[in-house]
Amino acid sequence: MVNLVVAKKKDGKLIKGSVGNFLPNKLSFHINTLIDKTESIIELKVEDLKAIFFVKRLEGDKTSHDVPEKITLPKIHAMGKHISVNFIDGEIIEGYTHSLHLDRAGFFMTPNDATSNNIRIFVVLSSVAKIIADDKEIILSAETEIKRTCKTCKKTMDKDWKYCPFDSTKMENSEDIWNV
Repeated sequence: MVNLVVAKKKDGKLIKGSVGNFLPNKLSFHINTLIDKTESIIELKVEDLKAIFFVKRLEGDKTSHDVPEKITLPKIHAMGKHISVNFIDGEIIEGYTHSLHLDRAGFFMTPNDATSNNIRIFVVLSSVAKIIADDKEIILSAETEIKRTCKTCKKTMDKDWKYCPFDSTKMENSEDIWNV
């Protein structure tokens, strides 16, 4: 299935086009875009992005998605659990997610406003300062844990390991923060 997307890079640059091969567990994907009225396929690395907006139209919606003050919304909805994502650049997006893993590159969320141009958003965790869920702050930053230590054998490994490669101990924080 081909999806229309707007990929927002960490430097603010927008890349608009269509994708058919985006998978959240892959490090890169291809976008078919128009550059100078010429169709071209570009490979994008997820780590270079702030977010990927799956949209209805490529023209977009010029209205701000920043959240004024505090909006009261249901905590759990058919679309998942309500969250507020605060990006490092100051942008705030509110919506819902079914699942949030801190040991992955990012997660999908559905925006609050069903009338907006956004259908869903893939948020890249390395571009997020904090997430608010259930009135709790989950602080993230570029300095977020890169390595972790096994509580059983005390050896150090990359944060992405779900099990210790030395003694097979399940690592803490390797499962969902929640599942709805």
